[in-house]
Amino acid sequence: MDILTGMMIWAAEALTLAAVLFSRWLNGRSDRYFLSWSAGFVLHGVGVAFIGIRGQIPDFLSIEIANTMMLAGVGFWIAGMLQFDRRPVEGYVAVPALIWIAGMLLTDVRETFAYRVALYNMAAAVGYAVIVAIILRERAQSPKSRSMMAGFVGLYGLTNLTIAIVALWRQAETFETAPNGTVLFLPAAFCFMGSVMSCAKLLSERSEKHLKMLALTDPLTGVLNRRGLLETFDALRHADRQNRPMLALLHFDLDAFKQINDRYGHQAGDTVLMTYARIGQLPLRGRGFFGRMGGEEFAAVVRVADIAEAVGIAEAVRLTLKRQTIRSGDHRINVTVSTGIAMTDAGTADLDALLSAADRALYAAKENGRDRTAYADDPEIVIVPATDRISPEMPPSDATTDKQVATLTRLVSIGNR
Repeated sequence: MDILTGMMIWAAEALTLAAVLFSRWLNGRSDRYFLSWSAGFVLHGVGVAFIGIRGQIPDFLSIEIANTMMLAGVGFWIAGMLQFDRRPVEGYVAVPALIWIAGMLLTDVRETFAYRVALYNMAAAVGYAVIVAIILRERAQSPKSRSMMAGFVGLYGLTNLTIAIVALWRQAETFETAPNGTVLFLPAAFCFMGSVMSCAKLLSERSEKHLKMLALTDPLTGVLNRRGLLETFDALRHADRQNRPMLALLHFDLDAFKQINDRYGHQAGDTVLMTYARIGQLPLRGRGFFGRMGGEEFAAVVRVADIAEAVGIAEAVRLTLKRQTIRSGDHRINVTVSTGIAMTDAGTADLDALLSAADRALYAAKENGRDRTAYADDPEIVIVPATDRISPEMPPSDATTDKQVATLTRLVSIGNR
């Protein structure tokens, strides 16, 4: 098989890959990297085909335009890789094509086959070096697949450099007379297909991660669902955090949520849920995980130092939500939340026991007027004082003060056990 026949086969493969990627993009039209990669393969395939039928079309098409298209295709592959990593597309994606265009302004390069071959392959090598750098920049994600892909793309780039050096050394005048042309073409084809296959593996791993995320995430609020939250329990329980030896489960329930749906509609109810999901995550600060248990019920699993820290998180959520007016269309909605807390040593934590205790504390918070935080200290339930309910113009009565002091003292003594 001569090199020009090989180019036509290569062009057919590139255009087939372009069609597959384009159909994948059409399926959802959300992952733009499929469109960029498809455009890259179209340009690459058409450019290779133009070179393959050289002599049957004008030289301007088979030389200047064909090589510009192929290098522009490399630029689209760079853009697709940036989009795959959720990074902005930068102007340097045009560098490979610009190197070719700039070189072709020189008469000696434009009129000498060996110089043109060297120029194209050096420009392509620069583009592949950029792709390798992008791949390895996010190596922490799918390290094996990214390393494999970087290896194939890097070898492809080295093959381009080798072709450039051989072309300058032997000063070939045509593809047919180029020494070792087929020998150099085969490694390039191997690395090209290896790059495509490793990229396919990377895409497969991304899809698997996405499906797993969907299985563990609440579609409305974007936080963990019940399954996702429960799966994080063991990881958090075994986390090495000596400064936070306790594990707390905070069970949240939005007060009178059914009335919100009945009065303002389900769209407003969804807005309330999404707003609360955002607020509920804020005080965690990397200490744990927050999720939706179902309906208007949410929960957080958190590593804490003592009960005071767990109560502080719950109160921060309660007060932040209470002080915020949620807007949904023309409606202005104020919402409160009740919280039940259960806590135990992380090393011996039992999820079912924590859920049961937190549920009992939540029930007590609801029974004591809602918009409250309660803590389960078997067999007792401690209601945390809601100091925000006391008017600044009217100091609390002695009885209220005594109750608050007693409760806070009780919390401190529990935390010091």
